[in-house]
Amino acid sequence: MNVRKERHNIDLFLSLTGDLLADETVRSMAQYRHHGDVTTHRHSVFVSYTVMRMCRNMDERDMRPIVRASLLHDFYLYEWYTEKHEENHIWYHPKQSVQNIERHFDKKLSPMQRNMVLSHMFPLAHEAPASRGAWVLTLADKYCAGADYLKASDLFLPVYREINRRVDLL
Repeated sequence: MNVRKERHNIDLFLSLTGDLLADETVRSMAQYRHHGDVTTHRHSVFVSYTVMRMCRNMDERDMRPIVRASLLHDFYLYEWYTEKHEENHIWYHPKQSVQNIERHFDKKLSPMQRNMVLSHMFPLAHEAPASRGAWVLTLADKYCAGADYLKASDLFLPVYREINRRVDLL
């Protein structure tokens, strides 16, 4: 992706998520591997940026909660390759993400955002997507995960680096 051509999208993305991206705990997601050598932070930014582009015809007020929930869909904050739980990571991490989001930001998710995070692993999830935002997140997550494993998400790296550079300036 060409950063110059993406300037408008990067501006919009930062207007929607800049405060979350500047949060130290959100930034700490960069220490956890998610898909091979792709970190949870990089994957989550890629997913939410993709969701934003998929929702580009929506009003910005309607897009904002969708893009923000997408950024935090994997806010589980543990190394899933080594840290095991009684329940498989596939089913455990969406619930842990909701708990972490609500505890860390001291704010309840809206029912739509909660469903987005809990259903993003559909059809493997225990909960089905119940809104346009949940379906967009689910599809974007599958697309981005595949790109991560195939190393195709490396094409997003220039945009990811520019987003991080600009967040550092906030």
